[in-house]
Amino acid sequence: MIYYNNYKQVFLNLLVLTFPISFLIGRVFVETFLIIFSIYTIINLKKWKNYIIDKNHIIILLFFYYLAINLSTLLNLETLTKTTDKTLLLKSFSNFRFIIYIISVWYVLEEIKFKKNVFIFAISIYFLFLVDGYTQFFSGQNLLGYQLLSTGRITGIFEDEQIFGSYIQKVVPLFLILFFLIFKKNNFSFVLLLFLLSSSSIIIFLSGDRSPLILFIFFLILCLIYLSDLKKIILLNFLISALITSIIIFSGVGKNLKSLDKRYNLNSEYNTLINTSEEPSEKFKFLPRDYYGHYLVVKEMLKDNLIFGKGIRSFRVLCRGNLGNLYPVENGVCSTHPHNYFLQSLSAGGLIAFFFLSLIFLTFAFKMLTLFFSLFNKQKNNNNILKLATITVFVFFWPIIPTGNFFSNWVAGFNCFAIGLFLFINFKFQKKHSTN
Repeated sequence: MIYYNNYKQVFLNLLVLTFPISFLIGRVFVETFLIIFSIYTIINLKKWKNYIIDKNHIIILLFFYYLAINLSTLLNLETLTKTTDKTLLLKSFSNFRFIIYIISVWYVLEEIKFKKNVFIFAISIYFLFLVDGYTQFFSGQNLLGYQLLSTGRITGIFEDEQIFGSYIQKVVPLFLILFFLIFKKNNFSFVLLLFLLSSSSIIIFLSGDRSPLILFIFFLILCLIYLSDLKKIILLNFLISALITSIIIFSGVGKNLKSLDKRYNLNSEYNTLINTSEEPSEKFKFLPRDYYGHYLVVKEMLKDNLIFGKGIRSFRVLCRGNLGNLYPVENGVCSTHPHNYFLQSLSAGGLIAFFFLSLIFLTFAFKMLTLFFSLFNKQKNNNNILKLATITVFVFFWPIIPTGNFFSNWVAGFNCFAIGLFLFINFKFQKKHSTN
């Protein structure tokens, strides 16, 4: 029995602590990890009710969200079937698996006894990933020989996928949460966290990935406000990152500095709206034309069915499917998805899906507000880890920013793991608070 428990803990540690680096290998590995989470949970979990009906109702809200997407897909199935050869109803129904993944992450976290050496191994792989990115920036190619893209954006191990910055923005908060679950505060933790944040901050700027950079800075600012344990580290990180980045830029080293100017200069051709017959309003003035074009297409689609939307993948198949562009609009831009969770929810499930996703975001927004007021309480609770988990999900679901495909296993993998961590930590904190 002792040997069994030891092997089980090694297995669970490898499963949880190496999950963040599974994204470096590929989407199939991400899905495989989550399936293993689920198989373990299905075999061992006896009381599912305790996890489905959580006090924040996140699982219930997600269920109704995916139900709305399925209903919309069913209502629009005849039209969707004509535009693509893929079985979209099955694809829509398969999204329910993400709920099982979240519960599974939560349950496994309750079973695990963390091993520091496994975490050190996982974060060492992450640092190697950063070295690979820096190598591509300075030499023009990474350690595997992948060249910088013509756009100048760093892709590192992802080769031609422009998700380098997005990976950093999503994985660093998860590593921070896991770090605080495992380690106690000491000199080693201070140095490790400062190196983690500064090395990530510099390369995410140099990558040219603007949305991840904005979200990463937003995350750090919120941590600066909410987390007393991280204030000194974050302030030092801003100082070190700004200093080193300035030296790199003014010295002229790096193979993509010209492209960075185009991407970060708000007045560059890339960032301004052009070829429009009407002058855009101030709120859209500096929105890149592709994203503005996505918004116009979704707006046109909703004229057909505002309440229920047009079904899963409708933005892709109705805009450039077998029947061509069914929603032509001036300056509209077709793509695989609208590059925003909430616009994608409107197109896939109408106001109903948008309502439930908004409720999920507002749940975390309310939690953020509650935690903010707790900063001024004389009797402070030691809930920094809960604040960190809440901030992470809050930033992940931030609505006013271009994002990836909400239904892809890559994006959903991060969301499921982050929500699972939050539910585990929140339940643990509530249980501890109720016994005191």
